[in-house]
Amino acid sequence: MIAIVTDSSVGYSTAEIASRGILSVVPLNYQLGKNFYEENASDRNGNFMPVMAHESPCKTAQPALSNFIRAFSSLTERGCDVLCIVLSSALSGTYSSACFAADQVGGNIRVVDSETIGAGMHLLVDEAVNMVKCGLSFEEVVKHVEGIKKKIGVAFTVESLDRLIAGGRLNNPKAKTTLNLRPVFSLKGKICFRENARGSRERLEALFSAVPETARWLFVCRGGVGTDVSEFTRLLHGRYPAVNIHQRVVGPVLSIHVGEGAFGVAYVAKE
Repeated sequence: MIAIVTDSSVGYSTAEIASRGILSVVPLNYQLGKNFYEENASDRNGNFMPVMAHESPCKTAQPALSNFIRAFSSLTERGCDVLCIVLSSALSGTYSSACFAADQVGGNIRVVDSETIGAGMHLLVDEAVNMVKCGLSFEEVVKHVEGIKKKIGVAFTVESLDRLIAGGRLNNPKAKTTLNLRPVFSLKGKICFRENARGSRERLEALFSAVPETARWLFVCRGGVGTDVSEFTRLLHGRYPAVNIHQRVVGPVLSIHVGEGAFGVAYVAKE
């Protein structure tokens, strides 16, 4: 049997985890003020945004090594081949921890650096789940995941650079949030600055242009339930009328780095 392990940045809800049936989700950690938490399924994190706005420090940390060891051990003891897909190694030490845990546990465990996060991870893990359900062998699933991850992209924008800079995820001096400028980024392993957009219309068009015409899956994400993505979603529907566009509010770990008002899109380009 093939079992899939991922980390909580994937953003699955409790129902989504249950419906996939072969998943183990290892929690990332975060701190809001003096309190420490493990990130849960997306419907079990509570209303964290107001707390985040008024507490300091707000920090994140990779999963505890013991949680990976526990997940891997439980699955290998049941005779499973384990495919572990984690967030980009350029953004977190999660990949290194998972690799170390795999070496400690032994058995047939393969750790894949997704080179993405959030909705990009969701798309990649869903691909792996579908391949397992289609009956592919373990090596075939691993090969497919390594190939499809190169076709997954993420583009996003933020209201403020403060959280990205504070978290050490950005050091590009070209990115600006002064006056009416808002930066647009892409994610390919690491965060890459694309351009500074002036005004809301230019900002939407800059994000829109980052999505290839061959996109076959689309996922719109936003930081905070009050962030309006209706116009951006309408633009995407206009170009991709046959594509089902999903939406979601990002979880606490990702929100700590992008802040309220951030939004973006993840996609899978066609072969």
